Amino acid sequence: MSAAASLSTEDTLNIMRRHGSAHYPLSPVVFTHALGVWLMDSEGRKYIDAASGYGSVGLGHNHPKVCKVITEMNTVTDTWGPVCVVPNVHATPQLADFLSLVPKHFGYEKTLVTNGGVEAVEAAIKLMRKRAYTKLGIPKGKAQIVVCDGNFHGRTTTVVGFSSESAYKDPFAPFPKDAFITIPFNSIDDLRTVLAADAARGRRIAGVLLEPVQGERGVRIPGIHYLREVAHVCKMHNIVFCADEIQTGLGRTGKLLASWTWGVKPDMVIIGKTLGGGKQAVAAVMGNNDVMIFEPGEHGSTYGGNPQSMAIASAALRIIKEERLCEKSTRRGADLLNQLRTTLSSGSIPSLIKEIRGIGLMIGIELTPRVDPKVVISCLLKHGVMTKDAHGVIRITPPLVITEQDIGELVRSIGSAFVELSQTFGVTRP
Repeated sequence: MSAAASLSTEDTLNIMRRHGSAHYPLSPVVFTHALGVWLMDSEGRKYIDAASGYGSVGLGHNHPKVCKVITEMNTVTDTWGPVCVVPNVHATPQLADFLSLVPKHFGYEKTLVTNGGVEAVEAAIKLMRKRAYTKLGIPKGKAQIVVCDGNFHGRTTTVVGFSSESAYKDPFAPFPKDAFITIPFNSIDDLRTVLAADAARGRRIAGVLLEPVQGERGVRIPGIHYLREVAHVCKMHNIVFCADEIQTGLGRTGKLLASWTWGVKPDMVIIGKTLGGGKQAVAAVMGNNDVMIFEPGEHGSTYGGNPQSMAIASAALRIIKEERLCEKSTRRGADLLNQLRTTLSSGSIPSLIKEIRGIGLMIGIELTPRVDPKVVISCLLKHGVMTKDAHGVIRITPPLVITEQDIGELVRSIGSAFVELSQTFGVTRP
């Protein structure tokens, strides 16, 4: 038995409180085991995972095909084991295999692999800026990128510098001035206005970076024509349209890329989370030759593209296709959304809820202002549902492998929690 396995719940929580950074509020639950959509805590209680590692466990916990890849990659014979990490100037079969899958699955010519999502976002920003200087004639050091209000692209100092959330941003200033321009999400008129002003003053804008669906802001889904118009306007101005699909891609919204829902192929796409199979942090930037313009020495990543992560990423793409997880996300997401709307429409529960919306298996239950989201999350956990609050919206994002039976249990548990919550908040149906 490992030292970690011998720790009690109380000991684990005490160590976390004493020695862990307080960058996340600490839950009272210690999770020790998982399989599929289910989690088990150190006391033997079961929970449905309706957060799926903030979207990272799209394939479910401990998917057998992913576990098989890891076992094979860690098997050492009497002579040799598989290669682990080598400098990135050297090729490996695992990296080559993954890179060969990108054109087949996504239709892009080139891919840069990184360790995690925000690292990929940083790389995409660098690529957009370099293209602005080398192909658009924008003076060096002057390139700007348009982002959307309510965005969440990660936690590095560059990225939080254009966050709309003061808690993510204000304690960590200063930030570069004028590097990013923030406009409202889902407003094509604001984008047109900014680009027209840019053309009139002398070009500075290099590209547009946005999430097709804003997850952290509470599952904000754009209008039917928005992304198509963004792509069109970017093409007209010869700037890069970069879609951050770290959360929305790889089947979460019912398509391999959420952008495809609206018939859009961005110039550059960032994927991650599910790409690591719930086992490793893996992300990638994809684009054609026009935008993937790094030269040797301009970018690097020690662990980016390492053989084990690439073997897992290739397996993840194959699993999504073989198990038809995009189609299942569409069908079961619609079923889950309908069942939630029906179940949460009875008694006094509607007084707690402003709206229930979703796309694929990305669903948001928006609470009314008087309801404390922390109390809701705690109550859901008590009823066996682990999920998260996204600015007053309870985000339901279970693994894509969720079954019809699992959906039934998830809806019943959420319903029971909201019955209790309606009594807690003492509200009655108007």
